[in-house]
Amino acid sequence: MRARLSIPAILMLAACASSPGLKGGPLSAFAPEGITDHPPQRHALLVGIDQFEDQRFNELRFAAADARALAAALSEFDDVRELVSPEETRRAAILEALTELEQRIRSPRDTVLLYFSTHGSLAQRPGGELERELVVGDTRLDLLRETGIAVEELIRRVEKLPSRRAAVVLATCHSGRGKSRIPDFLAQALATHKAAVPRLEDVSEAVVVLSAAALGEAAREDETLGHDVYTHFLLEAFTAGDRDGDGAVTISEAHDYARERTWQFTQGQQRPAAESTILGVDPIVLHGRREREGLPVIYSYERSAEGVAVRLSGKAKGVLPGGFAVPPGQQRLELLDSGTGRLLYTGSIKLKAGDQVELSRLIPPARKVEFRLEGGLFVPLSDAARKTLPVSPAVGLQLRARNWPAALFPAELSISVFGSTSVTATSDQPYDLLGVHLQIGLGRVFGLGRGVSIEPRLQVGSLWLSRSFRQSTADDSLQAFTFTPALELAAAPSDALRVGLRLETSLFFARLEGPETLQAAVQLGILAGYSF
Repeated sequence: MRARLSIPAILMLAACASSPGLKGGPLSAFAPEGITDHPPQRHALLVGIDQFEDQRFNELRFAAADARALAAALSEFDDVRELVSPEETRRAAILEALTELEQRIRSPRDTVLLYFSTHGSLAQRPGGELERELVVGDTRLDLLRETGIAVEELIRRVEKLPSRRAAVVLATCHSGRGKSRIPDFLAQALATHKAAVPRLEDVSEAVVVLSAAALGEAAREDETLGHDVYTHFLLEAFTAGDRDGDGAVTISEAHDYARERTWQFTQGQQRPAAESTILGVDPIVLHGRREREGLPVIYSYERSAEGVAVRLSGKAKGVLPGGFAVPPGQQRLELLDSGTGRLLYTGSIKLKAGDQVELSRLIPPARKVEFRLEGGLFVPLSDAARKTLPVSPAVGLQLRARNWPAALFPAELSISVFGSTSVTATSDQPYDLLGVHLQIGLGRVFGLGRGVSIEPRLQVGSLWLSRSFRQSTADDSLQAFTFTPALELAAAPSDALRVGLRLETSLFFARLEGPETLQAAVQLGILAGYSF
């Protein structure tokens, strides 16, 4: 099955280099729409900065050389501009060059490659949130936000391009080591986990992020290579990285080639990793052209697939994230936890030339237990219920099994308690109401994007109501079976945290005023949950 192109542009952070070199970074994507009749062209803007006016940023050895080497490798591009001199690498000059590039892009089929090899840093926004900054020739350490270039702003500019094929390669890092320099107070905040850097995929509508080094690891420069290790193998991939043999080297093929060789060269000390997903056929061609159908490719860059080992017809292919070219035909596919060896998926797949198969959807999502607190209102709806039961504040506790009994079908056990003081409709006799509602239910989660989901649910349970009259010893109570359709709208600021709104309509037979009839009540709630 050929994958459809869903995310056409890619952002890649090339790594964090220490002196002799640490680097770090990702690979991401954007998809503006539009159609023009202009023939597609390929544009590149390459920035390499070795020297900085602020002496607090140490000189770099290979940044300009990296940019020049990449310019030479992009000989098939229509428009390549490199900025390496001190005059060209000041902030105003770089922003002007970006504006000029934007004006040259006319077709959604144009390819755009931006490359920055420089220091990285972190700046603090008002309110304490951290943002990643690119250090340019005239950046000052004490005025990072004013004199650097924010990575988030760079991504936004790429998103606005008419091109649907844009790549940004950042040979930098933001760790405080190597090709990075951050203020001491931010370094201390990071060291004690008091401040968090947002993931780059969170700043775009559709970002795919591949890291050239795993979080907390060092990527290295090497004197014998004359480049940082990852960039050296990225350049080598231009001629050796055609994984599927179709005649073209795409940016994802180049990244995977460099990732594998970087791991081997550093003897496992630098571990390029994926933070998110490349969806569909990669349209960013760095070298060559697609002249024929390539071998089938199985791949995943999803965070959920990280560390999953791939075995095809009994032969180990490697560990995700990444992609692997495989022979066509009927094959037995196995996905395993590379740490424990536990089998996650096994099945038969039939592959033909040109197929692109995303593997993460085959991996059952992790089952988690989620605890929730809910606060809201209990509102009677039926005539008898409104006469007998007041609108009451309610609190609830929910225990949810995420991805159980199946993916996207969470089961839930909940208890809610509500109560208030009111008077009878006929005699104005005051009483205290206490209600307890115990339910079990099953829902279906539909993702709306960016961590937002909507979930219809069906629940059954038991409702217990008690009225205690203040001016007499008389009490009355009832217990009823309930059937409750519910609808929930939720957002997930993180994998573990979830907040949302919930509407439940409970139906039950009970005698409240007169004969036993069908009653109805609504419960509206605001919820917050945490999963383990």
